[in-house]
Amino acid sequence: MWQKVSIIVPVYNVERYLKRCVDSLIKQSYPNIEIILVDDGSTDNSFSFCKEYALKDSRIRVFHKENEGLGLTRNYGIKRALGEYVTFVDSDDYLTLDAIESMLGKATTTNADVVIATHYYKNEEQKVAVPERLYSGSEIKEALMVHMMGNKGNQLDALSYTAWGKLYKKDLFIKNNLCFPSERKLIWEDLAFSIEAYPLCKKVYVSHKPVYYYCFNERSLTHTYKPNKLDLVMELYRYLYRKIQNLNFPIEAQYRLDTNFVGHIRTCIKLEVFYANANGFGTAIQNIRKICSRGDVQKLIRSYPKTSFSKVQYIYNFAMEHKWVYTIYFLTWLQNKKKRIE
Repeated sequence: MWQKVSIIVPVYNVERYLKRCVDSLIKQSYPNIEIILVDDGSTDNSFSFCKEYALKDSRIRVFHKENEGLGLTRNYGIKRALGEYVTFVDSDDYLTLDAIESMLGKATTTNADVVIATHYYKNEEQKVAVPERLYSGSEIKEALMVHMMGNKGNQLDALSYTAWGKLYKKDLFIKNNLCFPSERKLIWEDLAFSIEAYPLCKKVYVSHKPVYYYCFNERSLTHTYKPNKLDLVMELYRYLYRKIQNLNFPIEAQYRLDTNFVGHIRTCIKLEVFYANANGFGTAIQNIRKICSRGDVQKLIRSYPKTSFSKVQYIYNFAMEHKWVYTIYFLTWLQNKKKRIE
């Protein structure tokens, strides 16, 4: 086991977190790595920090380009990767010190195209609902990809679809011309990428070992307010709906996808309430009314099985169906008071 692994790290305005991230990479127990830091047009000191680190460790390669977003920055790194395997790390997160050794060991012993590991969130290990083993052939679609579409109702059994926390054969990208979409066109580009990538795999290994620390960052792309966020959410929903049909996924996949996106619609409403002080109460109410009045939103929430809701969710969904925007605002405000948007 001496294959080179390329660790691709997109960097954008993360000077506060970058040292923690890069330190976890240079201290990996498996030494045959290259660390590709791609600065995506940062306006803070991130690029200078990258260049300083490159002087300290010859395994670090630094690139700078105009801002294009996370997905296209990963593609930029893939094209320049020299390793037989690649993995992705977001620059505000970090790895366990044996992450590469652990994932590469599974990849080489099983000849898996992808190794899916788990992660820590708020220092708690995130459990994996599917058994640890090698999956091949139709199992990849029926056992793994179905779970990637989301939870089954209130069962917390979704499988992570993120690009990070995984090890990929680089040939998977090269031979199939596989790349990440821009999140400016398809929000949550990792999910759009996954539904393209995993059908190309012959073998996928699922490991229950946590190798990645996912850190909540309120400034991250996922949590940034965008007036057109719901447009992007529903565009991705339609894209995934078509892919599920074309790939002949089991019917359970559609149920899981709907569960996932009912939650994302609620998150769009949460963001309107969360940013009401900045945008104005009247604007928040107007935008919530627009969300609830959309035909695609109404179709999804009306068709979703009511038995899958908790009591609170049932009331919330009923209010959305009937466009009781002030009730929705108040319920969301109460929820935001109890829990940050994450």
